[in-house]
Amino acid sequence: MAHGAATVTKDERRSKQKWRPVPLSTIEMTKKLSRCRHMPAKRIQDTAEKLYTKGILSYPRTETEVFRSDFDLRGLIAPHSESPKWGDFAQMLLGGGGFQQPRIGQSDDNAHPPIHPLRYVPLTSLDDNDERTVYEFVVRHFLACCSKDAQGSGVNIEATMGKEIFITSGLAVEERNYLDVYPYDKWIGNTIPDLRLGDVFVPTSLTMESGRTRAPLYMSEADLIAMMEKNGIGTDATMGQHIEKIKERNYVSVVVEQGGQPRMKAEKLGVALVNGYTAL
Repeated sequence: MAHGAATVTKDERRSKQKWRPVPLSTIEMTKKLSRCRHMPAKRIQDTAEKLYTKGILSYPRTETEVFRSDFDLRGLIAPHSESPKWGDFAQMLLGGGGFQQPRIGQSDDNAHPPIHPLRYVPLTSLDDNDERTVYEFVVRHFLACCSKDAQGSGVNIEATMGKEIFITSGLAVEERNYLDVYPYDKWIGNTIPDLRLGDVFVPTSLTMESGRTRAPLYMSEADLIAMMEKNGIGTDATMGQHIEKIKERNYVSVVVEQGGQPRMKAEKLGVALVNGYTAL
């Protein structure tokens, strides 16, 4: 503080990108909707199956994250130009040069294509809010994976004040691209002044704050599905059923923590079960 001014001693800038999503598999659909729309996994899968039986969505139980080269993606995009919510984006993909062949994901079950909309239907024509939520997500995901990656630039700044060194970083999003139609991904960063190497500035304030560690949040369904997938527990069709079963048996209860995200808290019966297995 006695030194008064700070000098920028490092200024690193680099281009950054946020990749568009790969074509949609069952597990990714379940994780994303559970995390972003707070829907239970089984309800997501049941709703997707209802939309499939109505001929609105493709088969919703698939591990495939790859569209075949002969897949008529533009033909599937075209009807969505009618939508009041994502129609402008669909038109941009078809006529404005925004279309890009989807990325190739890691999984392919060689049986069914990725989950995608078979036809356009107005959201108001669907039976309930669950159907509207799942349908809108699938459409937006499909349009996003046919779009371009988001582009931006990152900057790392190091400033020296007396003998102390301070570091900060920032992000500027320059081309949103797929993010314009896909609200389920966020790409934000700190906004910092345009400082360059050698610049001298006087900080507007200098503070030292205290804090303490916090216990981790309880596990969400999306977190649990990710761990089940990693450890080979269940299939894309049964994971939601397994989670519902541990709720029914009162091994866990559902609580709502910060952000409104439902999470699973272990109950005494669940803890006792785990301790029993561990003691064997």
